[in-house]
Amino acid sequence: MSGSQACWLATPATMNRDLKYWKESATVILAAGIRNHKLSENGINTQISQQPQERNLTLSSVAKSVCDFALLLLQRNQRSTFFPNAYVFPGGRISTADFSNEWIQLFHPYCQSPNLKLDTVKQTDRRSSIFATHRGKLGSQIAGEVAFRICAIRETFEESGILLVKPNSPDKDLNKQGVIQLAHYDQNKLASWRPLVQENAANFIRLCKELDCLPNIWALKEWSNWLTPTNQGSKRFDTAFFICCLEEIPFTVPDGHEIIFHSWMRPLEVIKGHQSEQLFLPPPQWYEIGRLCRFIHLQDLQQFSQDRSVEGCERWFPIRLLASDGFATLLPGDDLYPEDPDLTGETELNLTTSKSLNQARLEVSRLHRIEFRKPHDGALYVNIEPQYKHVHSLMMNSHHDSHL
Repeated sequence: MSGSQACWLATPATMNRDLKYWKESATVILAAGIRNHKLSENGINTQISQQPQERNLTLSSVAKSVCDFALLLLQRNQRSTFFPNAYVFPGGRISTADFSNEWIQLFHPYCQSPNLKLDTVKQTDRRSSIFATHRGKLGSQIAGEVAFRICAIRETFEESGILLVKPNSPDKDLNKQGVIQLAHYDQNKLASWRPLVQENAANFIRLCKELDCLPNIWALKEWSNWLTPTNQGSKRFDTAFFICCLEEIPFTVPDGHEIIFHSWMRPLEVIKGHQSEQLFLPPPQWYEIGRLCRFIHLQDLQQFSQDRSVEGCERWFPIRLLASDGFATLLPGDDLYPEDPDLTGETELNLTTSKSLNQARLEVSRLHRIEFRKPHDGALYVNIEPQYKHVHSLMMNSHHDSHL
């Protein structure tokens, strides 16, 4: 997204005091069927357990047969100020254009505002306001759960050329579309629109008008929400994670500016690439891909994400625990996780211990943490029940799974 674009959430008129501490953004996990594509196997033959909810699955226990879907990973430019060279999902910061009332005009023929017939998600105290905040007092009729989906779809087009839209025609049940088959558009025409949308997000509205299509907000299911920890420096993001399942891998081309490389890889293939230092995953991507390792079939993942999405999610704010031989990232539910952490970072939150990571872990009963001794040497320990009918990431330990 061009730096010249105004960010809706960066303006004082939003009246959200927290946004001086972080910006808000959206990303989408794209999972696509690979029946008609040849991916490099790297010697991987994966078989996910027939009990995907089992808590203590490890990478070793899932390496038996091949899953039938791949994930889109985009490599950031090395000059990026936030996780340079990292492999991430497509996405970016929210824009004023994502809240434009012009979207109501496009959606109006068959959908009612404010949430445009999205499934109603259960609200919890721990759910970030970015999903449901209404901006009526600020002149926008677009709900947050709509605008952040539009943001994820727009950014996906800007970064990868993939257009997650549907023809502008009424459907009976938009929220139960199943695995999505993308509409085909002239690639030369789309290529001419990309720089225009990158320069000004408002051009995405004009693109949809010209193609007579709508951002397929109903295909994006609420998946998770991560707030950058305070130890990452001054650049922080509250990011809505959505998931979308596609029938097949679409035409994909990185923008060559923010994104320098793309790859469609099976979930376990990505984790192995991170462990072997062939690529780098930031912790949220590492955790989420570990979750996806629990599924063999795209249809099962799609059904799970659809059924689970109405439960919502809570905002995860990682807390660092410094130990004598490394550090642990504490997540909600861990015994050492603060009861009411200061999300702003104005209060020092990093915890310290003179003990080793192993010793610190053995002294508590409830675990939900990632231990690091090196940047690529993450090990997840979790023994609590997942909330909101979700699944935890696999129990991943590069020491124990080094033979994969």
